[in-house]
Amino acid sequence: MKHITGLIGRDDLVAKVTREARKGRHILLTGPVGVGKSVVLDAVIDRLIVRSDLVVLHVNEHQAKGQFLEIARGLLESGLLKPSALELNDELDELDPAAIQWLRIKRQAGRLSIRDLTAAIVPALHANKGRVIIAVDDLTGVTPTLLAFWLAVCDAAQLISCANEKRKNVAKLWWKMTEIEVPPLSPESARALAQEYMTQTGMLVESPPLFVGHVVQQANGNPQALADLLADSSKERVVDKARIREMRHAAGVRYFDFTPVMIIALASVVGARYLAIGTGDTELYIFAGMVAAVVISARVFIFRGAGKAN
Repeated sequence: MKHITGLIGRDDLVAKVTREARKGRHILLTGPVGVGKSVVLDAVIDRLIVRSDLVVLHVNEHQAKGQFLEIARGLLESGLLKPSALELNDELDELDPAAIQWLRIKRQAGRLSIRDLTAAIVPALHANKGRVIIAVDDLTGVTPTLLAFWLAVCDAAQLISCANEKRKNVAKLWWKMTEIEVPPLSPESARALAQEYMTQTGMLVESPPLFVGHVVQQANGNPQALADLLADSSKERVVDKARIREMRHAAGVRYFDFTPVMIIALASVVGARYLAIGTGDTELYIFAGMVAAVVISARVFIFRGAGKAN
């Protein structure tokens, strides 16, 4: 949807991240799935590559092995890594980097372990320290086993990445990075985005104010949810009021955490029963037992109905 609506509601955030990146800091963009971390990352990369002395490697893979292969590929194509470092034919070292066809050598390079790939990548990064920025779409899956490899990359190049969550067992990596949270879109930005989409795509909507208000409410500030709702609606010849009222998205579901309530209720019941035993109050003891039975039985239905769609 970015190519239709641009970066509505994200300009200030992109500017902030770009400023931090230009200071040479490692950056971690955090936020829930669909909040737009990758879109912000793309926009930051576009602003950074204006500098001709920088080599920006954009890694779209989510699997660890694929991520290191993409880094190796980017270094090869930039001329910063010799093919022989990846145990490829020495004759390839004499070729112009642009003449090396990755698809022909990908399988052979893919036979290397992550350790071997890192052993080739890190020296190349150190030899070009300050020139390489590695932008990774998703570092959520980093494990303790891979921690040392990513720390070695951070010591040799600048890292800008996204993560849906920060796993505690790889905290040493997060400590090296400046965390910037990508917040949900404000209602005003979400409305402006929806209206721009309608204008650019020529959607026919029976009641535009009702439509915009409903999709903004259902998306709950999540750009991906908003994109899903708008894209689905654009398939209709005309979006009438009945269709608008039927539109639902999981992002618009509110959940209330009943856990504290249940803990307090059960603790109160247990306390009341002990009090009844201490004072010899049979009626209080029986009443507390009945309340405990009701609470325990009701909790199944309470948790089952906790999610309420707007």
